[in-house]
Amino acid sequence: MKTVIYARVINSVSDEPIENGMVEIEDDHIVYVGEKRESTDSDAQIFDLEGKTVMPGFIDAHAHLCGSESIHKTGDTPYDLLLTTVCDLKDLVDAGVTGVRDMSAFGASLKRAIEAGLIKGPRIMPGGRVMSISSGHCDMNPMLSPEESNQRDLIGCLVDGPEDCYRKTRQQFREGAQFIKICATGGVSSAVDDFNDIEFSPEEIRVIVEEAARHNTYVTAHCTGTEGTKQAIKNGVKCIEHGVLLDEECVQMMAEKNIPLVTTLSVSLGLADMKGLPDFMTKKAKALGDASKHSFALAHQYGIRVALGTDYSNSPNTPFHEIGKEFYSLTRCGYTNMEAIKAGTINGAYLMKSDDKFGSLEAGKLADLVVGTAELEGTRMLKIFRLEVDIVVALLREEVTVDEPRLAGYTLELLGSAIDVGNRRPLHDFRIGTFGTLRHFLIFRHS
Repeated sequence: MKTVIYARVINSVSDEPIENGMVEIEDDHIVYVGEKRESTDSDAQIFDLEGKTVMPGFIDAHAHLCGSESIHKTGDTPYDLLLTTVCDLKDLVDAGVTGVRDMSAFGASLKRAIEAGLIKGPRIMPGGRVMSISSGHCDMNPMLSPEESNQRDLIGCLVDGPEDCYRKTRQQFREGAQFIKICATGGVSSAVDDFNDIEFSPEEIRVIVEEAARHNTYVTAHCTGTEGTKQAIKNGVKCIEHGVLLDEECVQMMAEKNIPLVTTLSVSLGLADMKGLPDFMTKKAKALGDASKHSFALAHQYGIRVALGTDYSNSPNTPFHEIGKEFYSLTRCGYTNMEAIKAGTINGAYLMKSDDKFGSLEAGKLADLVVGTAELEGTRMLKIFRLEVDIVVALLREEVTVDEPRLAGYTLELLGSAIDVGNRRPLHDFRIGTFGTLRHFLIFRHS
């Protein structure tokens, strides 16, 4: 059976939306995107969503699907953290996120469980634990209590010397990693290094890059300091994360080698003002100031491919639902709203090595899409991310009974049909999601 949607269409390929557009879906794939036309299938399910905008599902290209906030909800063991993450994954889908590039020990297991239909969540590209040297960015032992030490092992993997790099890179792939992340420089959240520290030797980086190439994938690098970033680029790293202190030479090197840059701007720009951080973190964050704005303005000037990442980690400082803030932060660096949307869709799919499958609305691709009220006028704000609406609705191809006390009394317009939530009627193919940053979206999540 075909599904036909009439709406304004942002396909993440064109520079302008299709104002009077149409998306036609058969089974789980898109068969047509373009100007509105009459459907040739008389049995097609038609949804006329006048005033709404259809765009690809969002992709978070930098996330950690484990984190400290889970400790406060359940406990401090890896099992507690995993169970909490499983329960919270639906919040990512409810925020419009249908793809995640993950850097944690959980990613591979979560991916398998989602693909097997055991749990609900976004598509995941697992990167395994972040590789760091002793005393480097992921060596957080000095700042963690014994009760929190499990989290260190779930996020970071300490390696020292070329031989250790060989062994532990291979172990990462054995555990299900599909790319490798290293810490090429220090960072703000680590107590024992400076953000300008160069962490790996050239030989160590080359060893990891060579092993990744043997597995037909790439190495990405956490980069804050300038010189460490240059060293990573020179030795084969294919992507830069954060990029807080890029200079023009860095950006020129990235442009020559077609190396993408992943944002974590909402964290970088707001870290100095976050409450409850250790003194050393606040001091480092203030020293960086608005350096990210300069870096991303340079990247924009040189045409660097930029993907959107939240640095999401279940923590109070990078909570669920914050992807809307990341889109907005990118527009503060001189990017247009349309450029920001491409960063959060097709460019993220590129880094997931799946831009031939999703990330844009094109015939032949999977029907991962969101429907909302996007307005592209102006350059400072995407109206789709304003907290002016109420509910997320997700299409999951399952029968669910609506039983959500917070929604009693609401009447939702669900793809053109009015549904009284207070009646707790069983709905076929739909689920009422929780309150989140991107609310009142219709989210199509075809598995």
